[in-house]
Amino acid sequence: MKFDVIVIGAGVAGLAAARDLSAAGKRICVVEARERIGGRIFTIRDKREPLPIELGAEFIHGEAEETFAIVKAAALLAYELPDNHWWSRRGRWTPMNDFWEQMQRVRSRIGDGPDRSFADFLKSQRSLPPRLKELALAFVEGYHAAHAERISARALQMSDKEQDPKTRKQFRIGSGYDTLTAWLHAGLDPDRCELRLGTIVTEVEWKKGRVSVRTARGDELTADAAIITIPIGVWKAPEGQSIRFTPALRDKQRAIAKLEIGHVVKIIFTFRERFWDDADFLKQRKLGTPLNFIHASDSDVPTWWTTAPVITPTLTAWAGGHAADRLLTENPESRIDRALQALAATFAMKRATIDGLLDAAHTHDWQADPFSRGAYSYAAVGGTRAFKELAKPVEATLFFAGEATNGDETGTVAGALTSGKRAAREALGSR
Repeated sequence: MKFDVIVIGAGVAGLAAARDLSAAGKRICVVEARERIGGRIFTIRDKREPLPIELGAEFIHGEAEETFAIVKAAALLAYELPDNHWWSRRGRWTPMNDFWEQMQRVRSRIGDGPDRSFADFLKSQRSLPPRLKELALAFVEGYHAAHAERISARALQMSDKEQDPKTRKQFRIGSGYDTLTAWLHAGLDPDRCELRLGTIVTEVEWKKGRVSVRTARGDELTADAAIITIPIGVWKAPEGQSIRFTPALRDKQRAIAKLEIGHVVKIIFTFRERFWDDADFLKQRKLGTPLNFIHASDSDVPTWWTTAPVITPTLTAWAGGHAADRLLTENPESRIDRALQALAATFAMKRATIDGLLDAAHTHDWQADPFSRGAYSYAAVGGTRAFKELAKPVEATLFFAGEATNGDETGTVAGALTSGKRAAREALGSR
């Protein structure tokens, strides 16, 4: 069967594009390598847990218009997080009520000179207090899942809208992020859209107005156009482990060379009780409630967060950049062990006490996942325009979506969602 458009990838970008195209009367085939939809949204449910476990994307960053349109249409429950940050050094806690202002203080110094890495920029800032430089470095490597010596300082200056006091709100979907992908999927017209899971694309042969997509199963699908939504980690995979384009996409390869894939370790721990909300725990550390984000100094796990304002016995461990790399040298069991050791140090508790309260640990290795090969994208030095270059259509036949094609909202579900809708508009406009 010949389709109007083949969509490669059933993450948020692919589903959003397919939904809009099928609603416009186009015949669509969505091809997904995994046996599930959602991509880097990966929600699991455990009867012992009061909230769904988000192994991948978790937050809505800012009041993202397209995302909240779905929240409203699907009657999903989204709740705002408290903007509560604490700094822990050797078990001593300090409130950071001006966390975002301090990050803006650093970012405002980047200036308009030649682009350089954030690490090089930070080394040049001799007047900044050492503690602030340490916090900024940890934030950039954690929040952007980046390596400070690779990430573009200019890109950090141009993005990070969340650091604007007017837009820095964060939200969660209480019913699970997969309810958003389920809504997108439910909107696909069954008479016009075919979804093929567990189907690995190996080659895209194309010329203006015609695309042939070949799969590892030996299938060949044809269409007038294709929308490519693969993650930047898959774009950068070695030959034979990604999609071959015939003829090759030289301009895209140049753009991809200026983008990097973030490294992350995320472990969700559930306990039999919320020890961080215990009155004695809070009193001893002179803490306020609710605890939300905890930033740890000199730790294998630099960032922790709770599910506040929802009350659950859950803590999330997060390491990005070099901290993630160090943990990724270990096997999964050792990563969990080192994270628990970091938790004991950060919270100034005995490891035996932590172990005695632990109920479960949940994690997913996104770096080892062949269909993601990392977390999300960031611009390397000189790569501030690479997102837009990757997004440009080719011969009104190949179109591109995914968070790595959205320079304004990289690394976010909102960025993926808006890119998918943009690619659908482009494809419709070319037909």
